[in-house]
Amino acid sequence: MAVQSMTGYGKSEYVGQGYSITVELRTVNNRFLEFQIRSSKNVLPLEAKLKQELGKHIARGSVSCHIQYDSEGPSGAGLVLNEPVFRAYAAVLAEIQKRLGAGSVVNVSDLLKVPELFAASEGSEPLELVAGRVMPIFEKACRDLVAMRENEGAVLARDLETRIRAFYPGLEKVKTLVPTRQKEYVAKMRARVQELVGDAALSEDRLLTEIGLMAERLDVTEEIVRLEAHLGHFLETMANHKGPGKRLGFLLQEMLREVNTLGTKSQFPDMQHLCVSWKEELEIIREQIQNIE
Repeated sequence: MAVQSMTGYGKSEYVGQGYSITVELRTVNNRFLEFQIRSSKNVLPLEAKLKQELGKHIARGSVSCHIQYDSEGPSGAGLVLNEPVFRAYAAVLAEIQKRLGAGSVVNVSDLLKVPELFAASEGSEPLELVAGRVMPIFEKACRDLVAMRENEGAVLARDLETRIRAFYPGLEKVKTLVPTRQKEYVAKMRARVQELVGDAALSEDRLLTEIGLMAERLDVTEEIVRLEAHLGHFLETMANHKGPGKRLGFLLQEMLREVNTLGTKSQFPDMQHLCVSWKEELEIIREQIQNIE
């Protein structure tokens, strides 16, 4: 399955048969799917339907949508009577005439001076007609958006795979170092204890028990196994899961947890230096993941 970046741009246009439509979509990263639209008034009632269509193509991201719809037919711009305002003024005028008497006259020129009595109309096309024209163009813009997000996602996926696979040589090095370093540590501890005790008698069993307990606390075998498992799950998720961003973020947290534990438990400078470089790499990966759907 293709990895999608949450950054993208899509555009689709139509001109002909007395109308023109331009749809532009821009997306940036977001934890959820957010949709903001700028358009003419006759398209705004389609907002819910447009978001529903968008949701068929992408799952996450902050989406800015601009739709320019122009029609050349008789349904073009004009003036319409603002019915609520008209009724309110008519009631007031009726009351005035009642009080002043039948001889009072209201001229049309007086009505034209009434604020907001008329409203501009962008057209009287049925919503079904507007939807039938806009939705196919919007769907094409969505496909164009997805194509760009997938192209950028492919670049991100290749980079992430390279970075994740770079952990494996270090892990193999650690697997080799751990037994050797533990033996060195036991020998060092034995010599140190003997130096402190001097000529005093010390049970060999007691000595081995104490050294064994300390060595066990410093054992990092479980952390190595878990880290290797998380690396494998990370690669598998990128390859086989749709919208893997959230899952990758969780796996990254678990990898960072294991690396931190490795660095804390290890008493060996070469392993500590390796853990520091791993944490730096995981931070770069974290920034990359934030832009994956």
